[in-house]
Amino acid sequence: MNVFFVTVIFLLTSTAGAFSVKWDHFTFTQEWPQTACLMGKAESKKCYIPDYINSFIIHGLWPSSGKTEGPKNCSSVPFDINKIKNLTDELLHAWPNIYSSTGRYDFWKHEWDTHGTCALSLNTTGTEYLFFRKTLDLMKIYNASRYLSKMNIIPSDTPYVTKTVQSVIQKALGVMPNLQCYRYKSDYLLAEIRICMDKRFKLIECPTSDSTLYWRRRAETEPCRGGKIYFPEIKRN
Repeated sequence: MNVFFVTVIFLLTSTAGAFSVKWDHFTFTQEWPQTACLMGKAESKKCYIPDYINSFIIHGLWPSSGKTEGPKNCSSVPFDINKIKNLTDELLHAWPNIYSSTGRYDFWKHEWDTHGTCALSLNTTGTEYLFFRKTLDLMKIYNASRYLSKMNIIPSDTPYVTKTVQSVIQKALGVMPNLQCYRYKSDYLLAEIRICMDKRFKLIECPTSDSTLYWRRRAETEPCRGGKIYFPEIKRN
């Protein structure tokens, strides 16, 4: 069989799953690197936060469905670092892999395989390059560190009222963020800030409920509920 036709057939079959899967919005997730390090160390992962990282970093852009997790791994289109080579510098600053015990590109590969392949049906995220480019652009617009620092909510040893943190971001965005915390000893540490948007990237309220842990990260995070939370200072190795 002609090589051209074999290639076409492969591309069609590898993307078919992405076009048939159902989802209704994106979850754009930013993580606080120090908390992510503590979570990783609990799983025996070595962590390294570069000196140039002093703010929230990208965790991912996740096609999501209602109040449930997923979809995931929607297509067999493989991750190819060469397709995003000219984004590498931006990615290393905004979307770094802080787990030094894993490969430099492993985090990006994981996010593409797990989530990016589910976004192939949209023109705005329909290729590996477009998916990562769009996510980087969203970080420039919705960087959580910028909102918090303007209201003097900065990393420190002093806890913050959870509702205050939520309110600051809500006022900046016009929608309520989904805050995720990690319980470390007896304290709750701010782990992630999740922002939801429709397929046209218009901000919407995240469909959360007390009975559904929406895009729960591992078994270690949980929605930040009331009370106080810590925003830990970054500690360099």
